[in-house]
Amino acid sequence: MRAHPRWLAAFLTIAIANAAYAAVFVQRLTPERISEFFNEKIEQSPIKPPPDRMAVTKEQNYQQLKQPIQRVQSAAKTFVGIFVFISFVAALCLLGVLAFGGTINFWQAFAAVAYAYVPVAVIGKLASIIILFIKSPDDIHPILGQETLLQDNLGILFSPAEHPALYVLGSFIGVLSFYGLWLKAKGLANAGQKVSSSAAWGVAITLWVLALCLGMVF
Repeated sequence: MRAHPRWLAAFLTIAIANAAYAAVFVQRLTPERISEFFNEKIEQSPIKPPPDRMAVTKEQNYQQLKQPIQRVQSAAKTFVGIFVFISFVAALCLLGVLAFGGTINFWQAFAAVAYAYVPVAVIGKLASIIILFIKSPDDIHPILGQETLLQDNLGILFSPAEHPALYVLGSFIGVLSFYGLWLKAKGLANAGQKVSSSAAWGVAITLWVLALCLGMVF
C-alpha cells in the first residue's frame, strides 16, 4: 500500500455494497410505502412547500424510487458521494499524519481509508440485507433503515427522537465502529512513511472524536 496505493477495488466494493443494499431496500419495502412515509413527513414539516407544489413534490419522490432510470441515477450519485466522502476523510488523515510528524501523500491516505471501510461496509450491508428479509417490512423504518439495519452499538438503548445526543453517542460505541477505527489506524501506519503506531492511532481517534462531536451537534 505504501509503494503502490491502489484504491479502486476497495472503492468499488464499498460503492457496490451501498448501491446493492439501497436497491434491495426499496424493492423490499416498495417505492409506494417509502414515498408515502416521506410525503407524510413533508406535510408535517413547518417549511413544507405550498399546496400547488406539494403534488409535484410527491410525484417526483415516487418517480425517483419507481423509475429504473431514476434508480440508476441514484446509484451513480451514491458512487460520487462515497468518493467525495473518502476523499474528505483522506484529506483529514493526511493533515493529521503531517501534524504528528509523519509523511504520507493523498493517495496513500485515500487507499488506507478506503480499505479500512471495506470490511465495515460489506459486513454491515450484508447483515442488513439478511435482516431485511427476516423482519417484516412493516417493522422497518422507511427512512432510518435506508442506512443500515444492523444494531451492533449502544444506540439501540436510546430513542433518537427523545435523546438525540445520547443516541448519536451510543451509535459510535459499537463493534463495527471500533473495528473500523482499528483498521484505519493500521492502514495509516502501513501506508505512510515514518508513521508510528501511536501517530496513526492519534489521527484515527482524533477523527473519531471529531465525527462524534459533529454528529451530536447536527
